[in-house]
Parts: sequence; C-alpha cells; structure tokens
Amino acid sequence: MHTRHSLRLAAVALGAAVLSGPAAAVVTPPAGYIYTTQLLGSPTFNCIAAGPGGTFVGIGPFAANAQAIVLAKESGELRLVAMGFSSLSDCAYRPDTDTLYATDNADNADLDITTGINGNTGAQTGDTIYAISSASTATGLAAADLELLPADSIEFAANVTLDAAGDLFVANAAGGGAGTVVKITPGPMSATFVGSLNLVGGIAIHPTNGNVYVGENLGLPNFDNQLLRFTAAGAAIPPVPFAGPSFGFGSVDLLFNSDGRLLTSGNFGADVVSFDATTGMWQPFVSGFTFATGMTMDRFTERVQILSSTFTGADEDKSLHRFTPVDLLVAGSSKAASTCLQEFYGLALSGDDAVCVDGAACDADGKENDSCLFPIGFCFNVDDPDFAGCDPGTINEVEISAKPASTSVNQAAGVVADALPLSGSSCVFSDGYAVPVKITGSGKKDGKAKVKVKTSTADERKDSDVVKLICQPAP
Repeated sequence: MHTRHSLRLAAVALGAAVLSGPAAAVVTPPAGYIYTTQLLGSPTFNCIAAGPGGTFVGIGPFAANAQAIVLAKESGELRLVAMGFSSLSDCAYRPDTDTLYATDNADNADLDITTGINGNTGAQTGDTIYAISSASTATGLAAADLELLPADSIEFAANVTLDAAGDLFVANAAGGGAGTVVKITPGPMSATFVGSLNLVGGIAIHPTNGNVYVGENLGLPNFDNQLLRFTAAGAAIPPVPFAGPSFGFGSVDLLFNSDGRLLTSGNFGADVVSFDATTGMWQPFVSGFTFATGMTMDRFTERVQILSSTFTGADEDKSLHRFTPVDLLVAGSSKAASTCLQEFYGLALSGDDAVCVDGAACDADGKENDSCLFPIGFCFNVDDPDFAGCDPGTINEVEISAKPASTSVNQAAGVVADALPLSGSSCVFSDGYAVPVKITGSGKKDGKAKVKVKTSTADERKDSDVVKLICQPAP
C-alpha cells in the first residue's frame, strides 16, 4: 500500500442467506436487540446502505479496479450493481430517487501504480464521488461511467451522507488542518461546507433539527477522535468540540439511531458508541468488534447493520452484522407464556393485521407498482419485556407456511429447518413476501395473504402464530 494512503487510512482507523449467532461469540449486542450475521463471499469494504429489498455493500480487495458494490439479499443472493472501484470509503442511498452514492479514495498514486509500464493503465477512476441511478435494478455498471464529480476532485474522499433536501455532504480527510466537508447540490455544484479540519471521517445529519455532526481524527501524536456540530449553514455549535478529544470512541462513520442517539464507529478493539446528541454523554452500543467501519439503519424496521474487519480475512470481515430491535417485532396470537418463542420481523400492525400501502416505507421494494413487498422475518426465543412470563427454550420444530405460496418464505423456512434446534435468540429474514393489490373492473382493491408459524420446544411448549398481510393501493 502506498505510504501516503496507508498512513491516512491507519490514522483514521486508529482514531476512530445464512443464519448464525454472534461471530466468534465475542460480539455483545446492546440490550433490546437480537444479533445475527449474514456471511458474504468476500471481505467487505466500508460501504453499506440499507436499500430496496436488500443491503448495498462494498466488497473486494484494496487494488486497482478490484472492488464492487453488490445488493445483498436476505437469502444470501448477491447482485452485482457496479464494479471497478479501488478503495470504497462509504455509500448512501436516496430512496425517493433510487440513487446510490459512493466514494472512492484511491488513485494510481495511492496504489503505487505507474501507468504505461507493461501496458498497465492503472486505476480507471478514484478520489471522487459516484451516483448510481436506478440502483434497485442496476447491474454490472462500470465505476468510471458513474462519476458525479471528475476523478481526483476529492483527493481524500471519505464519508458521504444526505440531508433532508437531498444535498450531499462528503468528507475530504486531508488531515493536518486541511480537511474539509464538501457540500454538493444539484448541478452538481460543490463547495466547502466547513474547513480547517483534520482527518474527517463520519458525517450525520440530525433527523429533527438538521444540524450536521462531523467526526474527525486528530492524528499524531495520540490519534484521538472528536465530534463537532454545525448548523445547516455551517456555523459551529458550542461546545467545540462537542465530544472528545478521546481514544474511547471512533470517528470513521456516524449514524443516528432510531432512538435519536448518535452512533460512532472506527477504533481498534473499542466499542461502537452511542452518544446523547444534546449533552455529548456516551455509552457503549456494541462491544467485541475488532474494527467497526460502515453503519446503516433500515428506515422502516430500524434494524442496524455494521461492517467490521480483523484485516485477516476472517468471517468478521465478510459479514453483515445485524442488530434487530425487539420492540419493533410483532407477536402472534398465542398465549403470553409461549409467544416469545417466535415473533415476526418487518411488519406493522393495524389491529390484528399487517397493513402496508403500496410504495410506503413498509413496502420494501420502494416503488408504487401495485404490489407490497413485506420484508417479513422470523425471530426466535425473543427476550421480550412485553412478555416477562415467557421463558425461551430449545426449539426443535418450526413449521412456516404462506398462502398464497411464497418462494422467499419457503426459502426462509428452509434456513430455519437447517438451523434446528434453536436454543438462543436469533432471526431469519426472507427476501420479502410480495402481495399484489387486487385489480378489478371497478378499480384497485386490497390484496391479502396469510403467514402461519408453528413452533414447538423440547419441553413441549407450543407457539402458533398467524398474521394477515394486507397491501392497500397507492392513493
């Protein structure tokens, strides 16, 4: 690795379908979450964003044109979205325009490549930001054709995030007081949002007031991290810094969680940390990762996903690490003493039914297409405070059925069957149950489906759950 590139990444680092249990049994999830992983075929590389019907994730080695962005389905299927990147730093998805933005911070100089020798043309692009249109269906696109700004226009491109208006904020991690946050508006037009920073990492926009939170690593001698706050106009909000300097938390990525707290990642052997966005007080969120990098949260299910690396090629490096909030799970209709044995993921109840409007946030395909894709999953042995009288057990039998029949539900049922017996908390996710609206001569009407789950334990307790899925036409 080129020295300049290596030192920059090391400084940021220092400061900052398969069902399984916790990777290597060392990751400790926060209270109220179930931890599972999905193992991919290649090492991940910083970029992760919850998308329609799956998760966008960067994979591949640090090498010229060797990295790709794939859409990872819950079933384990990977669809190649774009390829030809060299050092993916981050990505962000805009669902209303179906656009995925990604940053790459390596060019030939970073890769120690001299072009023209033995026909070597080197990196085709780099040090810039990309925009992938129609990301939900894009397949096999070339990175060099996707540049939003010209190659080498953001030499140290790091984190990218979107505000409520769709404007982009990109970290330029130059270090040494030369770091900046660049704001990109339609055109595209770019301008410095704030400057005189160090090794800028994560950026997050407060979901309520629009304030911009920025993480930075201070570099030598201690590689401490700190957080800064700015108004939407770029004015610093005291105290400055908002948190730190400290080596107790990272600055590689920032993410606002569903509880309004700010998560930060990026420190060797340290926790992913949760900050009070008002006071700056912090506490551990997840412990046990070697080096956590990219983070994302699904806007409907509020499931948090995190990338991490040991830099050795271990399973930790190749996994989507998933944290599912228990308070958004849906219990079935069984007795309270056994209902924690199985609860549904990805559904919102209206009365006794899971109701979704075509194209709404509950529709995982993100489109108005006369069909709702319910991102249904199945969680077992849930430690649910709403059912304190229900004790988890060893689950030795699970029957899952859908009417009308669903290939994705059947696939999820197969994963569950292969994992039996189940003795700890775990979740299995399907690729989604597509329920079309009913189209008649008099117009569009609600489409309906039904899912049943029967669960039995070794001590002969039973949990029988039924949920009706209703897809309402778009208004």
